[in-house]
Amino acid sequence: MKKSIFLTIATCAVFLSSCEFLDRTTEGSTLMQDQYEKLDNQIEGSVRGLYSRLYTMGGSDHDTFGKRSIDLWTDILASDIALTGKTYGWLYTDEQMLTINRTGTIWSHYYSQLHNINATIYAFHNGSSFINDLAQYGWPSEQAAKPKEEQHEYSEKDYENAVNYAQVLGLRGYIYSQLVKLYTPVMGSDKFLADSLGNFDCVPLYTETNKDDPQPLSTSAVVYNQVFSDLEMSIKLFEEFGTDFVRDSKLVLDREVVCGILALAYLNECVYRVGTPEYNVHVQNALINAEKVINSNKYQLLSEKNLLTTGFNSVSDPGWIWGQEVTVETSGGLKSWFGQVDIHSYSYAWAGDTKVIDADLRDELNGQTWDKRKLWFNDGSANSIYKDCPDGKFFSAQNPTSTDEDDIDRDWLSDNVFMRIEAMYLVAAEANWRLNNLTDAAKYITDITDQRLDTTAFLWEDRYNAFKNGLTTTDAVKKALIYNWRVEMWGEGYGLDTFRRFGESRKRGANHIVAKGITINPTDTYYNFNVPSSESTYNPNLRDKEE
Repeated sequence: MKKSIFLTIATCAVFLSSCEFLDRTTEGSTLMQDQYEKLDNQIEGSVRGLYSRLYTMGGSDHDTFGKRSIDLWTDILASDIALTGKTYGWLYTDEQMLTINRTGTIWSHYYSQLHNINATIYAFHNGSSFINDLAQYGWPSEQAAKPKEEQHEYSEKDYENAVNYAQVLGLRGYIYSQLVKLYTPVMGSDKFLADSLGNFDCVPLYTETNKDDPQPLSTSAVVYNQVFSDLEMSIKLFEEFGTDFVRDSKLVLDREVVCGILALAYLNECVYRVGTPEYNVHVQNALINAEKVINSNKYQLLSEKNLLTTGFNSVSDPGWIWGQEVTVETSGGLKSWFGQVDIHSYSYAWAGDTKVIDADLRDELNGQTWDKRKLWFNDGSANSIYKDCPDGKFFSAQNPTSTDEDDIDRDWLSDNVFMRIEAMYLVAAEANWRLNNLTDAAKYITDITDQRLDTTAFLWEDRYNAFKNGLTTTDAVKKALIYNWRVEMWGEGYGLDTFRRFGESRKRGANHIVAKGITINPTDTYYNFNVPSSESTYNPNLRDKEE
């Protein structure tokens, strides 16, 4: 059984030396004030404390558990995941394609993190000399070209602080990348017909310089520019100061994680730049950063041999770039991905409220007879209640097969995946497609699908060769991209992004319990996340504007 202690710190109080610190706790194990003061590196302790909010969200609801809960909500919203039962009521509003009940939760979740992150960045600027030295002397790689008397030698502590600072900037860039993509309407929607990124008021932008004062809404373009600035600076810091940095957990950001976040941010943003000079530049930036991760050779595509053996339940998987190791202290129990989705755990899915692959997407997958990924989803032959459940993709590390009550996993110690190398291959494929490099796009797609072959299927080789040989036109590559984003990344939080980027309507399968069989379009109003009423009530900038 896994057991470890992870720091959880209310960082906004850390640097104020306030007794309030003792009352500002998050879920999980807590570092107390006297323990904090004994740390050799208080800033490092504060940075580590920021990570707990990636997998906690506060409150008592069993469908609110940080990043993986938002992944679940948005995949249901895009109809890739269908909810087949509502006995317990969790996730029903998502199945109804309603954002109104989530927008306040998402807003408060991200902005509470930003408050702590900005406090930590503020502390760096006021408690660490390396930032001023960097502005005065330049990067380590620039020193050799200077006259000897002008060279600056950074200390070991500077290198440590730089890597910690890179992590915090990476976290801020990540959170703003999530906010701006959700709260910017889909291109072509009624709300965005006459607007552009440069004049649509999106979300307030808080940094270390204005963190304590209510801010007006910034435009989507301004927020995206902050995303790009933070993430690019983070990558540069890792490349200059972090060449020897080895993270002790896959939850911690490093260069490759931040490159992955930046690649996805550029990809989600570029669709708003179609027809402008920036479009190709931003698509190219998505490609460059995805290829940085791929070419690092640190991560391996999931092989056909292991396609059905991993359960997507362990951070030790060589293809996981970013993820959370779940321990006794950090397990959410029923309030977790496996507590909601896995039929081999004591979960809502096991009890009947199953979360399954959309029936039409399943039929498309089954139509590709060469594609072994169809075995990721239960065929219902043993128990029709669990038909279409993802028990070949996600299953308990402790109990991979049984659904008997006596065998069921009641510890919920399966790990959470945040980012896999396959996502970077798909970013690279899509970026090449958008740049009209169809050969390169097809290559990245087939790098994945070459490892997804069901060699027991009838005429699998002929049919797979027909699929590969058909990837020569824009439409064929586009169709393969959408298919692989939806199938390969099913349940990992990419569904709504894919739906919005490609802008194509789709039909909801017959296994949804709400609005089955209807055609949905990403420009529909229920895919807009609006500023929550609480923000309009308490932020005078928004309240005055409404009045």
